[in-house]
Amino acid sequence: MKKILVVLFSLTSIFAFAGCASSNNKAAEDTETKTREVVTSNADDNDDNISNTENSVENANEKDYDFSSYEKDIYNITKSVNNAKTSTNASENHEQFYALKKQVDEVSGKLDKLDDEFEHDYHMKKISFKTYKERERAIEKLEDELELAEEALENKYGIDD
Repeated sequence: MKKILVVLFSLTSIFAFAGCASSNNKAAEDTETKTREVVTSNADDNDDNISNTENSVENANEKDYDFSSYEKDIYNITKSVNNAKTSTNASENHEQFYALKKQVDEVSGKLDKLDDEFEHDYHMKKISFKTYKERERAIEKLEDELELAEEALENKYGIDD
């Protein structure tokens, strides 16, 4: 009886781990595909039409706070990532990667600081909870779009930072 239980447990463990490995690879492929699709769709927009980022804040009260400068920064970063060309020179690739990564990090830092300011304003009763949550959701959507650009950058240069 013990032998049967050990065999069943072993088989269950093997199948469980085998299933996890294939789903992780599939998830990685899906993320890469989605990243390429988003970044590619942004490349088709012109400078005056920032449709993806405008959609990202449509739930926020736009009269209350203007996120357009952040939208434009993210659009420009996405466009730069799309237009970046890899080289056969590894040093040049690292230099280009980290220059673009620095831009991503700067905008990410600005968004984090803005989120902290909104949270502070809420705690100081300068804005309502509803306004705070709307702004927080808008920032999260902008951060998601920025993260997609960062993932596309990492995929393009083969650097996981």
